[in-house]
Amino acid sequence: MTTIVAARRRARSTALVLLVLLGTIGLGTAAQAHDMLVASDPAEGAVLEAPPESITLSFNNPPLEVGSAITVVDADGTTVVEGEGTVEGTDVVLALDTALPAGPLEVRWRVASSDGHPIDGVIPFEVTAPAEPTEPATTEPATTEPTEPTEPTSETVTSEPAETVGDVSGLPTAAKVAIAVAALGAVAALIVLIVKRQRTDRL
Repeated sequence: MTTIVAARRRARSTALVLLVLLGTIGLGTAAQAHDMLVASDPAEGAVLEAPPESITLSFNNPPLEVGSAITVVDADGTTVVEGEGTVEGTDVVLALDTALPAGPLEVRWRVASSDGHPIDGVIPFEVTAPAEPTEPATTEPATTEPTEPTEPTSETVTSEPAETVGDVSGLPTAAKVAIAVAALGAVAALIVLIVKRQRTDRL
C-alpha cells in the first residue's frame, strides 16, 4: 500500500515538472512571436559627447517597411527632427540631416511589426556638446598692385617768345646800319631846317 502511494506521489511530481516546463516553453515561444525592440543607437540613457548621425532601432523580427515614424524631441517636447525610418533587415534607421542640439533628448518611435500590429516606445538620451558649425568657405579678396605715380619727363616743351614789333635786336646787321643812317639823315635834315629858319628871321 505504501508503495502505491509513493508511486502516485512521484507521478504527480513528474506531471507538475512537465507542466512547468511546458509553460516556460510556451511563454518563450509567445515572446518570440511578438516583435519587440531589442537594442537602439543611441541606447536608452546614453550620454553622448557629440550628436549622432543617425537613429537605429533593432528588433527581434523584421518590421514592415511601411508605417514607421521616428521623432526626436528636446526637453521642452519641441520636435527637433522627424521622419520615416528605412527598414534594413531587423533594423529601422533614420539618417539625421540636422545636427541635434545639446541637452536631454528623446527618441519617440513607432513601427509596424511583422504581424502588422503597431508597436512604439520612447528612448531618452543626452547630448553634452552641440555639433560644430561648418564654416562657410571664404574667398580672399583680389589684391591689386598699387600703380606707381608717373614721373614727370625731364624734357619740357618751351615756346619761343613772339618777336615784338619795334624790337631790332633780332634784325640783320645791314638792316641795323640802314636804320642808323636814316636816323642820322633825319637829324641832319632837321638841323638844316632849323638853321634856315633862323636866317630868315634875321633878315
